[in-house]
Amino acid sequence: MAAANLQSAEADAATRTNIERDIDSTGEATASLTPELVIALCGPIGSPLHTAAEQIAHALSDFGYRTEKVRLSEFIRLNAEDGAIDLTSEFTRIESLIRVGDELRRTHKNDILAKLAIAKIGADRQKAFGEFKDTANDASAPEETQIRRHRICHVIDSIKNSSELDLLRLVYGDALFAIGVFSPLEVRQRNLERPGALLPDEIEQLIDMDSGEEFSHGQSVRDTFPRCDFFLRVDHSEVAPSESKAVAQLVEKLRRFFNLIFRTSIETPSPEETAMYSAASAARNSACISRQVGAAVTTTSGELLAVGWNDVPRSGGGLYGKPPLDTKFRGLPIASAEERCFAQTGAACHNDREKKAIAAKIVESLVAAGMLPEEHQQKATQTILDDSRVKDLIEFSRAVHAEMHAILGASRVAGDRIIGGKLYVTTYPCHSCARHVVAAGISEVHYIEPYRKSLATRLHTDALTESSEAGEKVRLLQFDGIAPRRFIELFEGGSRKKDGVLNLTKRLEAAPSTRVSLRAIPRLEEVVVAEITSKQLRFPELIQQENVHAQNPNSQPSA
Repeated sequence: MAAANLQSAEADAATRTNIERDIDSTGEATASLTPELVIALCGPIGSPLHTAAEQIAHALSDFGYRTEKVRLSEFIRLNAEDGAIDLTSEFTRIESLIRVGDELRRTHKNDILAKLAIAKIGADRQKAFGEFKDTANDASAPEETQIRRHRICHVIDSIKNSSELDLLRLVYGDALFAIGVFSPLEVRQRNLERPGALLPDEIEQLIDMDSGEEFSHGQSVRDTFPRCDFFLRVDHSEVAPSESKAVAQLVEKLRRFFNLIFRTSIETPSPEETAMYSAASAARNSACISRQVGAAVTTTSGELLAVGWNDVPRSGGGLYGKPPLDTKFRGLPIASAEERCFAQTGAACHNDREKKAIAAKIVESLVAAGMLPEEHQQKATQTILDDSRVKDLIEFSRAVHAEMHAILGASRVAGDRIIGGKLYVTTYPCHSCARHVVAAGISEVHYIEPYRKSLATRLHTDALTESSEAGEKVRLLQFDGIAPRRFIELFEGGSRKKDGVLNLTKRLEAAPSTRVSLRAIPRLEEVVVAEITSKQLRFPELIQQENVHAQNPNSQPSA
């Protein structure tokens, strides 16, 4: 017996040696690239997120993909205490789901719902393709088990907190695409006003909660949405008879998006995508310590006139960081002439400093008038800064805003060609810039990031609108298309010809241009599952295992 075991061990060792000699590390690295996709949807309540998930599944079926939907609201229900989800009405159901989701994030960290989604994705892969084995020679494995056959996409509906997006990107890298689905406010309200569903005041309350709760573990679509890779603006309501128009918009835009990912057709950037990429690139010039904002002005037809960014103006024209416009100032040594906030003693924001001075002055006046005890002075000052409109003041910044910088540049080089043109800006314009945008003759403003401090439409109801049906007003539109962060990657075509003619891969054979190695992903998923299990949280596949174990006590549920 011992001799037989020795011979078997020697044979195994010899086999391993032969395998090791035959290993092609480059081939193995290539074979580990997975066609798996993970799509995370994000959008304000009332936007057609569920319809988008359905249309994604239809679009990917043309590429031979199976699509699995991951509903984060289902994880919230599974992990809610008995009676926590109030089903009395549609409003109480949604409101209690938000509240329970917030509590899960508060208790288990802000990315806990993303961890539950990751656990499900790993379980689905194991069910469909077997347990992952991190061994060499995957390229020589049976064809049906090879990684390149993993044509599966998980659609997560939907993420609401930026920590959820951070974790998904950390685990799945470029295989993850975050898609922002957006409809204008009046369309979202119509979607939520389905007969007998929600009352107008309930709709307003839910939209407010969904947009941005004032604590880190809350829903904050306003902060998460701008970080998406692709933006889908749907201008039509899902409520009949407009539903077919909403679906048609989604179908057409998703078709183009997946053609870009799989490179199965020639797709070039739209004028809007090119202009927004220019705006985002310009933002990187800014040294503002509050935020970097970029803008681009185009003609009506999309011809780029000028770009701009937010920064402090310098004598001689233009902004610090670039040579002055007046040639007599260009000989100044840039380093010694630097006067932006970051270079000054204390590196303080002048706008914040002035707001603090205003709050302190208000409190001093109340104390002097005997309306506030002196011992409460410091607390009162901080309360004004935290919980009043004083914190939203923007009037004391030294910086020229990006929109103004771009408009000034366009006016200088193009004169009245700016009239009727379009402005692309990375952040929704503030009310200070809004009046200049109107006065310059701009017809449309496209933006990515919302800006909660802006009073643009409130102060200029006669001239500005967020409605897609503008009439004579300047339209403020959510950007639609490939986000600047993935612009270069997705529009990089490479050589697409063979023997001098166009040669594109067929859809059923095409692999995503953004494939990543599967080597690390299952290991990261295992760690996530271990954490979830240790916290006694539940996801559907774990419950199925529990049910099997209940029916057969001899079976052992896995982690």
